[in-house]
Amino acid sequence: MLRGARFAPHNCTMGRRFRPARGFTMVELMIVVALIGILSSIAIPGYQRITARGRRSELQAIMSKFRLYFKNLHDSQGTFSTPQTLDASAVSAINPSSAIRPGESAPWVTNASGWTDLPFPPEGAIRMRYWYTMGATAADGRVHDVTLQACGSFPGFGADAITCATGLSGNYLYTEVLHGSGTYDVVEVPEF
Repeated sequence: MLRGARFAPHNCTMGRRFRPARGFTMVELMIVVALIGILSSIAIPGYQRITARGRRSELQAIMSKFRLYFKNLHDSQGTFSTPQTLDASAVSAINPSSAIRPGESAPWVTNASGWTDLPFPPEGAIRMRYWYTMGATAADGRVHDVTLQACGSFPGFGADAITCATGLSGNYLYTEVLHGSGTYDVVEVPEF
């Protein structure tokens, strides 16, 4: 061999030029899958809280309409009960009448018992079920309390372990007792 002579790889007889293998190793793929799992375990509960808040905003909008209607009724007539609403101690029909599974909606039934004279049928997709109960007749012959309730199934809140009404269960129950004096009590299970 001559001194100072240069050898090009294609002139070598010992083998071919080494090319690194393309693609990912199994370890790299497992790391990526683990990272995706960690990120989704962080993101999914946040998403479920956001959807629960969306359903709760539906509830707040509908309950504020109920509250305003019954408050105006009591202010103008001195009672929550009228011939068009229910008698004392009566319970309205559950509305929407069909069962609602998580993620689904149902239409509002305007001609259901106790709902025919309400001037504000909710619009759009209803994801919770609502009903109200008239209070007992007071000594003055009037009804001064009404209990407004809503029940639903929120994603991420667990199984439907709360019995909301006869034949109705969910994992969230909202109860509001409206008094003729203008005050009201709220119980929420579970609390937000």
